[in-house]
Amino acid sequence: MFKLNAIVTGLALAAASAMPSAAATFGSLANFDVVNDTGQTARGFEIDLEGITQSQISDVFGLNRNFGTPSPGDVERYGIPTVGDLRDGVGNVIGAKVTYMASYVNGAWSTGTASGVFNTPGESCWSFGNVGYPNVPCDHFGVSTFGSPTRTTYSWLVESPTPGVLVAANVAIPSVTFTPPPPPVPGQPAAPVVAVIQAQQVDPVVPQNNAFWVKIVQTTLPENVDLNELMGGHHPFENPGVAALNDKVETEIEWQVLQPGFVDEVSKAVDLKGDPSMVIRYEFFKYLGRFDNEGLVDPLTAQIPQGNTLNEWVGSYVGEQVAGFNAVQAAVPEPETYALMLGGLAVLGWRRLRQHRAG
Repeated sequence: MFKLNAIVTGLALAAASAMPSAAATFGSLANFDVVNDTGQTARGFEIDLEGITQSQISDVFGLNRNFGTPSPGDVERYGIPTVGDLRDGVGNVIGAKVTYMASYVNGAWSTGTASGVFNTPGESCWSFGNVGYPNVPCDHFGVSTFGSPTRTTYSWLVESPTPGVLVAANVAIPSVTFTPPPPPVPGQPAAPVVAVIQAQQVDPVVPQNNAFWVKIVQTTLPENVDLNELMGGHHPFENPGVAALNDKVETEIEWQVLQPGFVDEVSKAVDLKGDPSMVIRYEFFKYLGRFDNEGLVDPLTAQIPQGNTLNEWVGSYVGEQVAGFNAVQAAVPEPETYALMLGGLAVLGWRRLRQHRAG
């Protein structure tokens, strides 16, 4: 199971167009820490983005974001990442991928991320994170896109029995998917923005290892939010006086259980209440409550925590994701881009929470 401190923000982005009319467009941006607890030294990390093309990738951490260093790749141990096509098992292009990877020369890897425990949240596993990086078992990665992928998968790359060949090891904490509201109707209340996280099956043999408490903290903001304002130490839950977040910030907190076969996804509808943006944070903790004879959470003994107070059923912290959504107006994109966006919206349409018990 992997510990992921993640910022995943659905950031509204303008798409170029010569057409005079306007429509709401959106994209997504992820910036996150991942702790390696695979039991193996990782030699890289991969982000698979299904349903988009390479041309829809607008920004990659360590590739084209300037933090004042001589090279963008100076900010994390793997240097400059690569961007390529994501293909299925028969070679068809189904999306794009971002790969961070050490080099393999003369039978040895140039660097790696040690496996271990890291309990410092706040998107800090990079050169300017002030946590002794790179001598920590975690790394920071990120990518932004025009339009939202239909599916995002994070994987550590670990060594296989074949020297120089890496294989993927799944990350347990999911990405966040936003479904933006439809255009407003005059005289009608605005529809909410929907944020969805899906349960990830890391251990197919022991269902209990896939169960998490998820603490959900949400707020709306008076101005659009950008990535830097969502970085650790700057987002509204920690520092409401930063940049665009200088108005009052009211937060709501709730807890949910996330486990495949019990609660397959958590869907959160957020009313912007007239504000242009929202921020929602998911904090993940191991579930230590009771299970039934099939390894699924026993809802009668779940002992749901309240607010910031934990209890004996809440285990160790395993990561977080902070997601933002900006509902802005932008020019209608070129027909090809618009078709891709509409395709993504069709896949990401309103999904209701599925709670079911196996058997």
